[in-house]
Amino acid sequence: MKIKYILLCIILLGCFLESTAQERKRRKKDDDKITILRDTVNYKPITLTTDEFRNYHLPPLEALFESARNNPRLKAVEAAMQASRAELRTTRRDWLQYFSVRAGYTYGILGTYTDTETQYNPLTTVYSGATQSSWSIGANVNIPLNSLFNQSSKVRKQREVYIQSQYEQEAVFNEIKNEIIEIYCNIQYQLKLLKIATESLTLYDADYTSSEADFINNNQTQNRMLSDLKHSHQLALTEYENIINTLNILFLKLEIISNTKIITK
Repeated sequence: MKIKYILLCIILLGCFLESTAQERKRRKKDDDKITILRDTVNYKPITLTTDEFRNYHLPPLEALFESARNNPRLKAVEAAMQASRAELRTTRRDWLQYFSVRAGYTYGILGTYTDTETQYNPLTTVYSGATQSSWSIGANVNIPLNSLFNQSSKVRKQREVYIQSQYEQEAVFNEIKNEIIEIYCNIQYQLKLLKIATESLTLYDADYTSSEADFINNNQTQNRMLSDLKHSHQLALTEYENIINTLNILFLKLEIISNTKIITK
């Protein structure tokens, strides 16, 4: 009897430990999600100067793809997929509801008091008692036919939902990779344009300075020519500033989408 009692205690302890372990895993996942959200909220954009853009080298696409796995969009789909997988496990275990097990154990002392009295003997109280214990184990089976025949369909349906969530995760990841590729190639193109715009701006500066000096010293340069050079210089400067602005926007977008700190100072 003591052995059965010990076994019952071990079973109950095992159930408690398993429940505690699952709760710890769930809390760890929640903490990871909170950390990701906190990192996203605390994001602070940083821009680069012209010289920094000229000397900058983009990280490889593979590194950006790997970091993009922590993108909040992908994490949201992953969370839904994990929930779907947990629901699939629960559905597969639905057959356990057809069975129920009960166990009980009682321990106590049963005592009686007996009063006796005769004409020759005074009232006497006698107590008698003994320690008693008992245990009981039972099981019950209740199988609804409707649930029994629908069990396989429920499992199959939930499995398809889980597979669908996997495809959805892959589709979202491909969308993110396409966005990264588009921004990545656009940055490379803008960096080439920046080099050309910088050279053009330098040439216009030199031409205007030379023409202005000739006009002041020798009066050989017409005023209209100076005006045209000044206008061309302003157009080149505007194009140059637009490229710098576009590069800053693209870099910040790439940081957010790839979840990678690209600009560091």
